[in-house]
Amino acid sequence: MTGSGEETLLCAHGFCSHQGIFRHQVQGFKDTHRVVTYDLAGFGHSDPALWQADRHHQLDGYAADMVRLIDDLDLRHITLLGASMSAMIGLLASLQRPERFGALVFIGASPRYLNAPMYLGGFEQPDVEAFYGLIDRQESWQDAMTGMLLNQPVSLALQEIAERVQGVRSEVAGVVARAIFESDYRGLLDSARHPVLVTQTRADSAVPVEVGQYLSQRLPDAELAFLPGVGHVPNFTEPEAFNRVLERFLSRSTVRDLALA
Repeated sequence: MTGSGEETLLCAHGFCSHQGIFRHQVQGFKDTHRVVTYDLAGFGHSDPALWQADRHHQLDGYAADMVRLIDDLDLRHITLLGASMSAMIGLLASLQRPERFGALVFIGASPRYLNAPMYLGGFEQPDVEAFYGLIDRQESWQDAMTGMLLNQPVSLALQEIAERVQGVRSEVAGVVARAIFESDYRGLLDSARHPVLVTQTRADSAVPVEVGQYLSQRLPDAELAFLPGVGHVPNFTEPEAFNRVLERFLSRSTVRDLALA
């Protein structure tokens, strides 16, 4: 936890990532918000004993972790920064503790990664089966994952992301990858009870632009912002642009809350 203030930014990273991807948001908002970052079970520097296959084989297990974190730290007036898988995790948590949340920010989010009739998710089943196979055989799946996250050559500045992917246990990656790619939260979107800012780049190997458009149309109160650059983690790779968009959204959300009070 960094900073202080009545408003909380709760930052939750995505698959094979870690809390460090939010360092630019910590620096940018610590003077006005309490900023909370954490490593999801199985990733980053989280205690290996916290990850359990029978708990985390669905995103609901991660949502339960987030709810417990919120309760234990007594977090209130939360704006979630949910990257990738943590967008839907955060949506689940916000429905369980609606009184603790004020708004949601999705970063490279998707309610369903697999293509379906009248829906472009970006992946076909054979694509993800091939990825599962790489993980199960421990054959260079980390390189494939790094390429999907960054969609650009790994520069020195981005080496940290690549290294953290390399450090994820194959067992964890296999279980959680299936939890992500086999999930479908499209039917949950219209239940969202808070304003949502949907952000992504136009060159995200994991999430086509059509997914961002779908989210902005199906969520009851949402706006869509395409960010410059490429890749799946624009809050880290394009921090100045992301922080500007976030600051505008936070200002609007505060004004809206005051109007409703």
